[in-house]
Amino acid sequence: MKILLNLVQKDFKKNRVITAVLAIFLILAFLLMAGGLRTTVTIISSISGLNQLAAPPQYLQMHKGAYDQEAFENFVKNHNYIKDSLVVKMLNIKNENIIYKGETLEKYLMDNGFIVQNEGFDFLLNMNNEIATVQKGEIGVPVYYVEELGIQVGDVITLKKGDYQKKLIVSTFIRDAQMNAALTSSKRFLVNDTDIEELSLYMGEWEYCFEFLLEEGASGSTLERDYMEAGMPSNGVGISGSLVTMLNAISHGLIAVIVIAISILLIMIAFLCLSYIIRATMAEESYTIGELKAIGFSGKEIEKLYQLKYIILVLVAALVGYIGAIPFSDIFSSSVIMYYGDGTVEWIQWVFSLVGVTLLSIFVILGCRRIIRKSSKRTVMELIRGEEKRKKEGHYSLPLTGLKHPNFTIALGELQCKWMEYTLIFMVYAFSSFLILLPLNITNTIKNPSFMTYMGVGESDIRIDIQYSEELEEQKVAVGSYLDKDAQVDKYAIYRYGHVQIKNREGEWERIRVENGDQSIFPLKYLKGSSPADSRKIALSYLSALELGKEVGDSIKVICQGEELLFTVSGIYQDITYGGKTAKAAIDFDKNNVEVYIVYLDVQEGVNIQEKANELRNRFNDIKITPVREFVSQTLGGITNNMILVERAAIVISLLLILLITTLILKLVIAREHSAIAIKKAIGFSNKDIRIQLGMRILMIQMAAILIGTIMANFSGEAIFGWMLSSMGASKIKILVEPVSTYLVYPAIQLIIVLLAVIVSTKGVKNYHIRNQIIE
Repeated sequence: MKILLNLVQKDFKKNRVITAVLAIFLILAFLLMAGGLRTTVTIISSISGLNQLAAPPQYLQMHKGAYDQEAFENFVKNHNYIKDSLVVKMLNIKNENIIYKGETLEKYLMDNGFIVQNEGFDFLLNMNNEIATVQKGEIGVPVYYVEELGIQVGDVITLKKGDYQKKLIVSTFIRDAQMNAALTSSKRFLVNDTDIEELSLYMGEWEYCFEFLLEEGASGSTLERDYMEAGMPSNGVGISGSLVTMLNAISHGLIAVIVIAISILLIMIAFLCLSYIIRATMAEESYTIGELKAIGFSGKEIEKLYQLKYIILVLVAALVGYIGAIPFSDIFSSSVIMYYGDGTVEWIQWVFSLVGVTLLSIFVILGCRRIIRKSSKRTVMELIRGEEKRKKEGHYSLPLTGLKHPNFTIALGELQCKWMEYTLIFMVYAFSSFLILLPLNITNTIKNPSFMTYMGVGESDIRIDIQYSEELEEQKVAVGSYLDKDAQVDKYAIYRYGHVQIKNREGEWERIRVENGDQSIFPLKYLKGSSPADSRKIALSYLSALELGKEVGDSIKVICQGEELLFTVSGIYQDITYGGKTAKAAIDFDKNNVEVYIVYLDVQEGVNIQEKANELRNRFNDIKITPVREFVSQTLGGITNNMILVERAAIVISLLLILLITTLILKLVIAREHSAIAIKKAIGFSNKDIRIQLGMRILMIQMAAILIGTIMANFSGEAIFGWMLSSMGASKIKILVEPVSTYLVYPAIQLIIVLLAVIVSTKGVKNYHIRNQIIE
């Protein structure tokens, strides 16, 4: 064994560059695999841990206005599947009345409620995941605003309306198992019971959350149906616990999916590199292997010699990658930990990543063993003659008319006859280009206002929310009258929202949110079919259609305002709001059954959207008014921030891959072609000519690979992104490309990286001369 280790040590010294590059490839593969697994487990553990400690409700119904406390208590008593219940009293305060560092929160679309700490369940936790408490004059701030505004303990939040003003000192940050995610449009602040009673005298509107815990095996949809049939208070949105968990997971889970996907691709590339190097090494050393066999070394002993090198390399890379995954995953998990905490089973992060690294090590080692065994099975004479090597050599003919562009002609000829040697580098270049552009395109798509079409509505400039108010109709009429007279408004449409009951696959009735309005003003692209054209047609969101098992043309039973009706499905569209389960129909809701009016409008060309939004806010200060660009960015803010982080990591990794593979391949090519290089010099080619020829080969491959990688990112990227968002309600995404970055900036950066690698790596051609070949 000592002799084998000495031989391996000498081999490492002899091939420092190749060994180092291969080690970096393997380390990156192990690091990403372990890091992706750690990130995934952290997300699962953190969300699970927060839910376990905070005990969020399994179903909640929000309500504005008065309610009958005795009727609610009787409902709970009469349904034995209800384990526990809670009525949370929440004071909703307008964003314009909340001030931090001299600025209101008007530009934020979140609905902000102020509550005291709950008893029994649905606790608000501090940053140690303990039940948070605040004293008189203090306030607990949701972690969402801590991240968005940079709020620190000791800062002052001012609540002001008219002449009344109250300053509250930030004493803690709040993790809210219900409303943590940016995808959740409401946030809760924690205050003292004395302060909230004082505040309610001067500002805000009371809203009630009727919350439930269920016995094991009980269904949230059953509770929802019974609740509505009993006529319980429901002037607000109803939310299931599973929907809240899904929103929390989606906000941070996409990053883990992408990291693991990148790691799998990188593992494939690393294994291909390893395979290529082993075959190249065995081919180059075939004479030496033949001599070893000739003097009595068995095939197993020779295999052991070569395997030991790669076993050591893999084990060292696995150890470094496993350790390196700790800070790597911490970077990607920082947002998760901030929002949800460390979780309750931290040890599982270490175990899962260790299992992943161990399995990957076994896979790579067994792969190396198979390749080495196959290469060492040749006879002594085949090895000494180098017959396999000669069989793989190709030939090309020079033009009879002479060489007008000698370096290009020779580079192209050598590439034609040795193209198989460059398959690996082509794949790495294409993969790297794909890896750079996919996160870039996804981020650009999410940030674009047209992404609103995946929220179930057509593209517009401004969104106006009129919701859950006793003056709902009056506010809707006032907004419509004002917009009719506003010359700066190009067009607008008012959509009303209510709930109906739809019979599902199991034959049970479940509630679904339905939109009614003129679909032609802000048209929406449908996956299948079209918008409902008459009062007996209904369009379903992608997830609703999937769960109900309905296609265009199918019939569906609907209970609307106490009447059972039969509708025909006219179309299926994409919608990532409300858990992706919505519908559109020309249902003439009674005004008492309308929960929300949402107005979408476009301004005339040249009108500043932000200024128009501010103008409307000043005119209708009781209504939420948001530019659509802000609406999309805030709703998907967590996903966008995570994608930007992935985008940056992908760019760094890809450029590093390009640099490493170029250096590796050039070193191997120069070593294998030393005879050809010496002959070229003998017939008059300079060192510069030979370096140019090598560079041309690589650059031609890279330009073709960039083209393929770009096409893959633009087309297969849509399928990948659609798969990622399919659980949210969007299955077919149109990728929006930023042309300057996609087609100019990043391809140019890749070419520059390769050019620099070529310049540095080809310096070694000066060491090869014809006299050395004659001596050999």
